[in-house]
This record gives sequence, C-alpha cells and structure tokens, in this order.
Amino acid sequence: MRSRFPALILATAFSLSSLQYRAPLAEPPKSRSAAAIPRTPDGKPDLSGIWQVMNTAAWDIQDHPAQKGVPGGQGVVEGNDIPYQPWALAKKKENYQQRATLDPETKCYLPGLPRIMAMSFPFQIIQKPNELTFLYEFVHTVRFVFTNGTPHPPGPIEWWLGDSRGRWEGDTLVVDVIHFNDQTWFDRAGNFHSDCAAPR
Repeated sequence: MRSRFPALILATAFSLSSLQYRAPLAEPPKSRSAAAIPRTPDGKPDLSGIWQVMNTAAWDIQDHPAQKGVPGGQGVVEGNDIPYQPWALAKKKENYQQRATLDPETKCYLPGLPRIMAMSFPFQIIQKPNELTFLYEFVHTVRFVFTNGTPHPPGPIEWWLGDSRGRWEGDTLVVDVIHFNDQTWFDRAGNFHSDCAAPR
C-alpha cells in the first residue's frame, strides 16, 4: 500500500509540493494480482488488521548513517532533499542539537502526521464502508479517516493529527489532511513544519 501525502494542505517551512512522502507501509508483492488483494464486501482493498513499520523514518525521514542511539537507514523523502528556507534550515539544526528537550515526542505529545505512521509501535486499522479508524499504540491515539464524501470542517482549526478525509482512486486510498497545529516534528532529527512563511 502507498499512502500519498502531497495533498497535505500546510503552509510549511518548505514546499510540500517538493516533498513527496513515501509511507512506510509495505506494498503487496509484485507477483500478486489485483484479484488476490483481500477485499471488503464493497470491493475496496481491505486494510483492516495490525500494521507495523519496519524502517527508520521515525529517526530521520532523510537518508542517515548509523550513530550512537540511532540506527542507520534509507529515508522516505523522494529525492532525499527538503528545500527548507534558510531560517527554517537553521531551526531544523537547532531542533536536532536540542532534540532531547525540544522534541515533542519526549514530552509525550501526539506526534502528528505523517510521523505517527512511521513510528515503530504497532497500530490497528478498522475499516468500515464510510470510515477507517486507526488505533495507535503510542499514547493510545485514535484517528479517523472519513471516506463518506463529507468535506473538511471550516477552519482555522489546529489539531495534532489534523482532519483526514479519504477517497479511493481504484485500489489506492488517497487521504487529504488539513487543520494541523505547528507543534509536531516529522522525525527525531528535528525536521519540522510551520504555518508561518517567515521567521517569527
């Protein structure tokens, strides 16, 4: 399965149009036919079950070598480049240097999206015809992805996990997420987003 995040609507510290996030959920083996995919009674791919990420994106969404306390791994940013504005790159470096105290995860805050999807804790998906419910082990977080065609509520609203509205394009679930706060990071390396276009 491949989740697509280019539809995230954020005024970020970098251009999300240049950042395409490859979600860490495994794609079905190429030898499987579309008919072999487990399906719900309405014919959609059945995503219900227990999932767990098997990569190191929670540590750093970019390619990174192993270092003390951090396993090396391949990133999930296509092209491996995040086009930060100069002030935002300085902020990212400051976040990294002070990650022990600044990282929202160390304060047990909700990690936000897409970070919660990259963490090594298992999560469960319960799929119904008009909604997918994600039950995360991390701080017992619950997220709803509504697939009933209802629009996002009017904003501005600032939620830790945003508001998720999904639609099916063939066998691909496309989720549009808006209404984030700016208090989450993408990983433990200090990569972050912001709703400001210039430094405060």
